Amino acid sequence: MIRKQENLKTFNLFHYLKEQDQQSMSIPYFMANDSTYKNAGVSFPIRNFVYGIGITYSGKPGSVKIGSADYVLQPGSLTTIGPGIVSQWEPYHNAKHETLFFTESIFTDVIKNSFLSTLPFFQPGGQHVIQTSREQTLQIKSLFATISAFRNQPLVMPGLIYSLLMLAQTCHQSAKPAISLTSQQEQVAAKFRKLLSLHVLEQKDVNFYAQQLHITPKYLSEVLVQLTGKTTKKWIDEHLAMEAKSLLRQTSMTILEISFWLGFEDSSYFIKAFKKWEGMTPLAFRKL
Repeated sequence: MIRKQENLKTFNLFHYLKEQDQQSMSIPYFMANDSTYKNAGVSFPIRNFVYGIGITYSGKPGSVKIGSADYVLQPGSLTTIGPGIVSQWEPYHNAKHETLFFTESIFTDVIKNSFLSTLPFFQPGGQHVIQTSREQTLQIKSLFATISAFRNQPLVMPGLIYSLLMLAQTCHQSAKPAISLTSQQEQVAAKFRKLLSLHVLEQKDVNFYAQQLHITPKYLSEVLVQLTGKTTKKWIDEHLAMEAKSLLRQTSMTILEISFWLGFEDSSYFIKAFKKWEGMTPLAFRKL
């Protein structure tokens, strides 16, 4: 099966936001805040092509779906998303926050950018939102302020962004739960989310994921329902729905191409599944 990967970049949020703010396309980073997103008016699922790291400062709790995982955003929430990951943000979420977007080229000729692949919170199926302490939130805010102050000095920016990433890594390490029965179940759920992100286009059978985790399909669903309220099948369907909605609104791919990309052997099966997920046909969703 041939997938037209070049079509995935029809709409690039990083470039779109920079254009809206009249920023140079040659600079491999961009700082956004709540006003940026409000003015951009993007409400459909978006596939990311760069790295993004953000912090929420204040405001009413909101929500974001990253892959098939739902997260609550509240003051102190640290959000990290890497290339290739699809996310959908709650429309009209007005919480005060800042986000730094950057490409791996920021580290060219400075340090090996391969270290980005060692940060699990940027990878598909990772823990993309964690809650930071008040002290950590203030540290991140201070570093964001420094990055903003030096944003016009490209020779300084790589070191500052690296420092932000190391601080984010420290926050993730301190957020790890203690070993307990619950954490063992959370580990099963985390491993499942990772597997789902990596294999959902080829594997849509619950049995596959259970076998990979060396547990029964029944136990896998029991764990997921207990922790998330969703069965394994529901997780698979929601992940596919996010991928489909992103492709429908973010690319120029045809319905047939999208169905093949998502691993459906026949477009009629994809159309039927999408109607079950969203209550409308893929073409109707594209026209929204």
